[in-house]
Amino acid sequence: MNRNCVSSSGFFNRRVGAALALCSLGVLLGLFSFASSPPSGTLTDTSGPLTYTAGPFFVANKTPIPEWDTGPECDNPFQPCDDYALTVTLPQGYAAAHPGASIKITLSWADGGSGQSDYDLYIYNNPDPDCSPSDCTVTDGTEPAAFQSAGGANPEVATISPVVDGTVNYTVKVVPYTPSGETVNVKIELLEGSGGGGGGFGGPDPTAPGVPRYQNFYAPAGSSAESSAGEFNIGFNPTTGRIMTMNIGPIWRITPPESLTPAQPECCEGLWEDVTNLNTITGLDPILWTDQKTGRTFASNSTAGANALYAVSDNDGDLWQPIGASPLSGGTDHETIGTGPYPNIAPYNEPGGVGDPNNPVTHGQAVYYCSQSWPLGPATCQRSDTLGYSYGPGVLAYEGNGVTQCSGLHGHIHVAADGTAWLPVRDCSASQGGALSTDGGVTWNEFLVPNSVPQSAGPDP
Repeated sequence: MNRNCVSSSGFFNRRVGAALALCSLGVLLGLFSFASSPPSGTLTDTSGPLTYTAGPFFVANKTPIPEWDTGPECDNPFQPCDDYALTVTLPQGYAAAHPGASIKITLSWADGGSGQSDYDLYIYNNPDPDCSPSDCTVTDGTEPAAFQSAGGANPEVATISPVVDGTVNYTVKVVPYTPSGETVNVKIELLEGSGGGGGGFGGPDPTAPGVPRYQNFYAPAGSSAESSAGEFNIGFNPTTGRIMTMNIGPIWRITPPESLTPAQPECCEGLWEDVTNLNTITGLDPILWTDQKTGRTFASNSTAGANALYAVSDNDGDLWQPIGASPLSGGTDHETIGTGPYPNIAPYNEPGGVGDPNNPVTHGQAVYYCSQSWPLGPATCQRSDTLGYSYGPGVLAYEGNGVTQCSGLHGHIHVAADGTAWLPVRDCSASQGGALSTDGGVTWNEFLVPNSVPQSAGPDP
């Protein structure tokens, strides 16, 4: 019994109890009032787009919890989520006739006035072996969605691809991560694609000399390159034209067909080769970076700094050179590596100095390694004056924990053309922001992005 329903004499006041019961019922009805309208729909090749609304939402559901969940925790009304039953029915032969077809789901809303409302979109297969019950209306955070869009954007857009012939059922789930009374709008539409590889949505861009285009390379089936685990990294060596990838630990090199010997047409599949560095195959935070000027690739899988589980390669992974000559960084998580020119100031810009493009060791490129203490900070950055063979001590970029404006996860270190190094941070005094250095990482200062809102906990900025 709720202790608020007991009178001062210790006896249950039935009138008060009844009133409180009605009040509680009203609260529950209010919590359930966000149910989607209509609650279900069927999308076909002739139905046209489906639309529905859900809301208003007043109770926040701050899941998935970073470092803990793989999907949202949904248990209405206490961890509210809205569920829409989507059925997709396509005729026999449709997928083959429309190889670029997809289902686009768009979640949008008008902010209720807080300026910080945030809703996330998840799509589950129905039935889904990870869910119990099989329609995924109740989830405990251990059920990863088949498709999702949960990055703090408005609208959130998720794509189901490829499509299949016949009837398939899905659960479309809206999670009110940071609501302020909004009613959300969801649109579901079938996009036919290019129908065979023209320039339309879903197909490869047409090949034309000197014109950039997108092309998909597919990892060998059953290989370690196929894993979606970990944090995917990609690098490109403009000298060799080869691509370096790293997921949870394995490193693979892709040689596009036009870069093979002998060269093949650009429409062919690339050559995938396992060039894993055994020194970084296991660890806590995989990171790979390829310097665009020198083509040197850096790989690490540690959170203690560039002094362990770290290596460099000058030949796209044919040979890795393990390095362990650097001090601890001071951070414990979320490492990042980046390269770029030194600032055009003394002593870097002196003839023969580390910032001199003709310097045979650095080629004028500084290397930065940053990491932080999870979850709030501090974050430290180290600089290498040997093109990644050794690093100096960690320098505090921001302290977090309420001491400085910035706290929480930082993104990847970037270096501008003028040598300014900057580290984006998801939350700096309720704004987007970060830390920047104009003196080669000797000192760092925080900056704020005016009229911005912080990202939700978990995503990189």
